[in-house]
Amino acid sequence: MSKDLRISLLISLKLNEEATPEELRELEMLLKNNPELQERQDNVAKIYKQLGGHATGMAEEAFEQHLERLNNEEFVPYVMPEASFEDQNIAPTRTLWQNWRYKILWVAAAASVLLFLFLFRKNENSQPPLAKNTVSTKSGDKASITLPDGSKVWLNGNSKITYEDFRKETREVFLSGEAYFDVAKDKTKPFIIHTRTISLKVLGTAFNVRSYDNEIETETALVHGSVEVTLRNRPDQKIFLKPGEKLLVKNIPVDTSLKSKKVKRNEDSPIAVLTNMHYYGADSSSVETSWTKNQLVFNDESLDKIALNLERWFNVRVTIVNESLKKEKFTATIEEDDKLEEVLEALKLIEGFHYSVKDKEIIISR
Repeated sequence: MSKDLRISLLISLKLNEEATPEELRELEMLLKNNPELQERQDNVAKIYKQLGGHATGMAEEAFEQHLERLNNEEFVPYVMPEASFEDQNIAPTRTLWQNWRYKILWVAAAASVLLFLFLFRKNENSQPPLAKNTVSTKSGDKASITLPDGSKVWLNGNSKITYEDFRKETREVFLSGEAYFDVAKDKTKPFIIHTRTISLKVLGTAFNVRSYDNEIETETALVHGSVEVTLRNRPDQKIFLKPGEKLLVKNIPVDTSLKSKKVKRNEDSPIAVLTNMHYYGADSSSVETSWTKNQLVFNDESLDKIALNLERWFNVRVTIVNESLKKEKFTATIEEDDKLEEVLEALKLIEGFHYSVKDKEIIISR
């Protein structure tokens, strides 16, 4: 007999004052081990009392609907003498199918099962919606957080992550900006990261995701483990990364209705490019995750992309006047305690340019 049905039967026996001391102790133990059922038992008792302790038509109908299922339950029935209660001057013995009083008792049990299910579903539906949590950083700031499942996230400047409490079948987060993830393993609950361009699915791994709205690419760099990447514009295509690999995906949507020169000029270039991560230093640190060690490392990087990093690192605005200067390549390392002007002077030595600083506005020109 199922637990819910057994509890329902015991409650019905108790309400009819027909429960034995052993059955009362069994009910007390079941309710003690399932405290969430106590309130439902109280509700059943109230309804039963309001009905005056008699079965109703609805209960009778419930009994008929459950009769076949109850017949298949495992139980040991009591044997009743062939004579009726009126012919025998003895207390009735307990049976399930021939004693009309116990038929009503099973009716009440079946009805209470329905009531239990109704109250349980009502209680489930009345639960408050999953609370969304948001952590964000400003330019010049970084943050680290631990998610409800134990996964750790490091947020770069001007980034935002939104997540729920992971009560669903998956652990899902939404990212805008850059973050490094060290995901706790849970084979039963995949960890999914959504950006405006891609979705990433993992079980337990470490990787870096960079998805800023003002950059033309979303970048995923896998440190260890495995990652399944789905392109939002092409959901049927899935790309699997191996440790040390990096995926670059265009942030420009694939939309033939867009007729700008910029889109036309790039329409023949690939949507996604799979390449390798870059490493530096004696400890073989990766360029892609250098920011987590309070460094900015550029390996043959364009000045316009370096400028975006400087904006988030120093909380400034950088304007490059010359289009050709934006594409000039630089290799450099910036430490956390470096001053902005020191960085600009170092870059200036690599490729001659002029710059001016006013408040938090930097203008770079030939």
